[in-house]
Amino acid sequence: MVTLFFIIDPIAAVPIYMTITERFNEQDKRMIRRKASLIALGLLSFVAVSGSRFFALFNITLPAFQIAGGILLLNIGMAQLNAVRRRVQPAEEGESLHRDDISVFPLATPLLAGPGAISTVILLATRTESVLRLGELIAAIATCMFGAFLTLRAGKYLQKILGTTGLNLLSRLMGILLTAVAVQFIINGIKEVLPLFKT
Repeated sequence: MVTLFFIIDPIAAVPIYMTITERFNEQDKRMIRRKASLIALGLLSFVAVSGSRFFALFNITLPAFQIAGGILLLNIGMAQLNAVRRRVQPAEEGESLHRDDISVFPLATPLLAGPGAISTVILLATRTESVLRLGELIAAIATCMFGAFLTLRAGKYLQKILGTTGLNLLSRLMGILLTAVAVQFIINGIKEVLPLFKT
């Protein structure tokens, strides 16, 4: 749950969320937050359930995905440390300012359920050895999405209290932990691959 929350990083999404919802009233914002959180929850839960089938479909081994996913997360973590992480491109952000429904895009994806979160859920799903463990993973996803919902709801207060500098600082702290998680994914993948070269 902690790993997922760092990767989703709703704090970094606050400034973008505040910009693209500026023209909406409070009731619309409430609906957008709720809908986006539920869609992101549904998407990540679907990925958690179908993770192993994804590997079988493309004939991908777990170590290969661990290394690739680790490299992807490492890239995201480094960008977060440098405060240049951009999950929504400027053109996409500008387009969202004219959309009537921004809950699916760009809020649910890629802000809440982006490539990093999807890759991490797939990796975690491969380590679930029972239905109970899979249920725990989905519960962790649901908890993270509830936390993201609360973070977005408190967005205007966070921005007022912490300011841009404070939000960037928190995002960078999350980036440090995310980078460590990414390196661990890569190490796990390499450890599983090394015995194959010895035979």
